[in-house]
Amino acid sequence: MKMVRSSEPGVRRKSDQSSLEHRRADISRCVRCGVCRAVCPSFQADREESLSPRGRVALAHAVLDKRIPSSAVFADRLTTCTSCLACETACPSNVPVTAIIQAAKEDALRASGRGLISRFVAAALTHDRAMRSLAWLAPVVLRYAGMEGKRVRSAPVRSRGAAESGVRSKGKKAPGAKGRIAFYPGCAIKHFQPDIGIAAVAVLERAGYEVVVLDDAACCGRPLLSLGDREAARAVAEQNQRLFASLQVDRVVTACASCGLTFKREYPALLGLSTTMPVPVMDIHELLVDAMPALPAGTQLQRVTWHDPCHLGRGQGLAKTARSVLRSLPGIELVEAAHPGQCCGFGGVMRIGYHRLSNAIGDARAKDLIGTKAPIVVTGCPACRMQLADSLKRAGSDAVVLHTVQVIDEALRISDCGMRNGK
Repeated sequence: MKMVRSSEPGVRRKSDQSSLEHRRADISRCVRCGVCRAVCPSFQADREESLSPRGRVALAHAVLDKRIPSSAVFADRLTTCTSCLACETACPSNVPVTAIIQAAKEDALRASGRGLISRFVAAALTHDRAMRSLAWLAPVVLRYAGMEGKRVRSAPVRSRGAAESGVRSKGKKAPGAKGRIAFYPGCAIKHFQPDIGIAAVAVLERAGYEVVVLDDAACCGRPLLSLGDREAARAVAEQNQRLFASLQVDRVVTACASCGLTFKREYPALLGLSTTMPVPVMDIHELLVDAMPALPAGTQLQRVTWHDPCHLGRGQGLAKTARSVLRSLPGIELVEAAHPGQCCGFGGVMRIGYHRLSNAIGDARAKDLIGTKAPIVVTGCPACRMQLADSLKRAGSDAVVLHTVQVIDEALRISDCGMRNGK
């Protein structure tokens, strides 16, 4: 798929048009009905009007009209948005709240410059070596206790087969392979949860695909956007665009809901593209939904509940797809929580500066999941996995949190073991 950029003189790239002034018409569509307050996790946790989507839009309007300055309080209210998209789903006027907040963040950063957290995050995310060396700080920076007692660490995502199985190769498709795909692990999997990446590669290979692991890819840029740093986000987007264009693959697959949403929704605007990325980008659930019937699986009965990552369900519309993948596993008993699409409260960089609010949202989510009495919580986002594991641990629950690919990988292991034992 060819990418087209505007080359007409004086034509402003779409990616440069992010400011509150360009969102004035969108802001005026908000009729202050307050429907969004019932679904906003930040507002539900603190009940402050300025933490509601309606309140944030009103603040943005006031700053735009110069009725109030772009102060620290205003910036604080922007940062406490988890970007869960629930307000946009509920809004009867179709107000693009997250786009308005994003524009306000970028205006605020241009006006005041990068803060300490912004500079630290941007420096780490744009330099892979720095990210690897600082991975051990994740539990401290994110105020995160760890998952099932496992130490957060940095490790390469490789195939479970031979130490060098060729998955990092950029050559032609292997004979007999169903297709050649590139697996994009993203920062959360590559640096903090390599077990998800290892399971993902194993499952994709068992499904018949040749897999290229993009260990050298840059951050998708989502954390930089959440800080309002559009220029830094564009720089990593351009780096990844060049990498993707150089690959001889059928598609790029990610197991991170936020990375997938960023590629699909943000990159065309950041890069000024009139089409999508040069290589199709898919969430791993999209690919596996058709591949699952061909995969052998064990029949060990497991009672699980599912947590919808905001950027997978509302963001990419894949809530039903993910459930179809999970339900296709023999022996899985899926028990739905009362509010399966409720935000977990991780909120990207919000977790760093507003851990009390993040914990309050997470506590509500944990209570809902515990109500299912399922010993396993399954999700499709590594960030959600971290947050849910921490929230459940604080609530005294022994439930284990796994990514979908880890559940599939375990089922394949059981099947393999049964075949070896002649069962």
